[in-house]
Amino acid sequence: MLSAIAVIFIAIVLSQIILLNMLLGFLLIVGIGLVFFSDIIIGYQISRNHVNVLMDPMPPGYELCVLFDFSGNLDFLKVKKGPLGTREFVKYKTEANIVNKGDYQIRCINGNHGFVGHEDYGENVNLLKVEALDKLPGDDIKEIVYNIPKEKMVSEE
Repeated sequence: MLSAIAVIFIAIVLSQIILLNMLLGFLLIVGIGLVFFSDIIIGYQISRNHVNVLMDPMPPGYELCVLFDFSGNLDFLKVKKGPLGTREFVKYKTEANIVNKGDYQIRCINGNHGFVGHEDYGENVNLLKVEALDKLPGDDIKEIVYNIPKEKMVSEE
């Protein structure tokens, strides 16, 4: 309703400006068009980069997954809750799942619950544990997790 009233006011102003000065009328029309065009571009970028899951509330039965891929890119996914902590999603047109053990939960500003995942690891990633394990030997997360018991045995001796 307010937008319709605003459009009517703008039309009245434009009709008077175009009669008085064509250049000012043209600049006003271009300025209004650029505002609308920039809003469209912002909306497109939000939907293309999956950032809308950070703003929109999650429907029941879904959860947010902050997924790191092999390249170090970050993606926000809406994952479907399954039995025994499994979370199902589609990535690169392939169905996949990840297990959320619930030991490191995150929460967005809008109240969405979620977890952190990695493309190479089948469970959620506990960022506090990852920070503590950063000094352990290994190149990827599977090797680091595999080396945990060995490091504990060495430190106990």
